[in-house]
Amino acid sequence: MAHIRPLTNADYEMAYGFCAQRPALNLYFLGNMESLGLETDFCQFWGSFDDQGRLTGVLNRYMDGWNLADGPGCDYEGFAQIVDEHPAGAARLQDNPQYTESFLSFLRRYRPTQILTETLAALKPEDFRPLVKPWPVRRATWDDYEALCAFYADAQEMTRTPKAVERPLRHGRIFITQVAGEIVSAVLTNAETRTLAMIGGVYTPPQHRGHGYASAAMTALCQSLLQDHLMPVLYYHHPAAGAIYRRLGFEDLGVWRSVFLAPVS
Repeated sequence: MAHIRPLTNADYEMAYGFCAQRPALNLYFLGNMESLGLETDFCQFWGSFDDQGRLTGVLNRYMDGWNLADGPGCDYEGFAQIVDEHPAGAARLQDNPQYTESFLSFLRRYRPTQILTETLAALKPEDFRPLVKPWPVRRATWDDYEALCAFYADAQEMTRTPKAVERPLRHGRIFITQVAGEIVSAVLTNAETRTLAMIGGVYTPPQHRGHGYASAAMTALCQSLLQDHLMPVLYYHHPAAGAIYRRLGFEDLGVWRSVFLAPVS
C-alpha cells in the first residue's frame, strides 16, 4: 500500500536521482539537496512510495515555500495534507506537476491569491550567441553589497530584500553593468546545482532601458556559467525579455507556474 514518510540523508541518492529526471523544472529541489541535505529545520523533504517501495513523488518545503516533483502514482492527497497541516504555513507554491493538471486542487486550507504563468527556457552551450555590447560589465563582489541593496530595493517585480541580495553573493553570482559608477543593470543566479543554474533578478531601471545594458550583463553571466559547465535556465513573463533570451540562444522548454497562497477564510 502506498505511503508517505519524511526523507533523510540516507535517501539522498534516491531522491536526487528522482528529481534529476527533470533537472530544469526541479532545479530548486536539486540545489536545496546539494547545499542543505535533506534534514534541516527550514528545508524538509517527504517521499511518496508505492506498494513496491518505489519512490513516486517528492515534496519539499523551504521555509513557507513548497515544491512538488511527481511521478506515476504520486500521493497528491497525502502531500496536500502535509502542506495543509504544517506549522510553518504555506505562502508560495511552485505548481509544476507532470502527472496531474495542478496540485492546487488537493489543498484544503489554502487558496491561490495570485498565479504567475511564465515560460521556462534553457541555454545549451552550442546555441549560445553572445550579444557583445560596449558596456563595462563585471561580476559583483561584497564591495557592491550596499549599492546592490539600494538597486534592488525598488526594482518593481524584481525587488529583493538585503537577505535576498546576500544569498547570490554568497552562494551564486551577480553580474552588473556599470556606467559612470552607477549600476544600470544587474542579473544573478537564484540557485546553482552541479549541472544547472537558475537565472533571476534581471533588472534595468526604466530610465536606463533601451541601451543593451541587460543584454550585456546576461551575456557575461551566461559566459561565466557555461565556462563552469553549468547550463543556464530561467523563466520569463514579458515578451521583450523573451526576445533578448532567444537572441542569446535560449530555447523555450515549457510552462513554469508560481502560486502565492493564503489561508482559506
